Amino acid sequence: MQGTDSGVDTYFGLCTYPGRELRHRIDLKVYPRNRYASGLLAWTGNDVLNRRLRILAESKGYVLDDTGLYLATQSSGGKRAGRSEAIVNCHEEKDVFDTLGFPYLEPHERNL
Repeated sequence: MQGTDSGVDTYFGLCTYPGRELRHRIDLKVYPRNRYASGLLAWTGNDVLNRRLRILAESKGYVLDDTGLYLATQSSGGKRAGRSEAIVNCHEEKDVFDTLGFPYLEPHERNL
């Protein structure tokens, strides 16, 4: 596994079956406890929901990705420059929804 600055370990690989040419891609991600909610949210929603939540986060001064919800930083020109190192404490997925003011959706409801 390969670690990242955020502490998320990632493995990308292939699974093969003996005697068959069929292969399946395997993506494994291991999140630290303080980043688990954002990771789970990113991997249980479809691209429409993820895009919506990221745009909503940006409009409220945050940056959301699979490693966490962060305060956005400003460049000298007043535009968003990126994310700060300060992660917003979200221990559960519902905390991310609540912080953004978006109605909570159960995982089975996240295919918008």
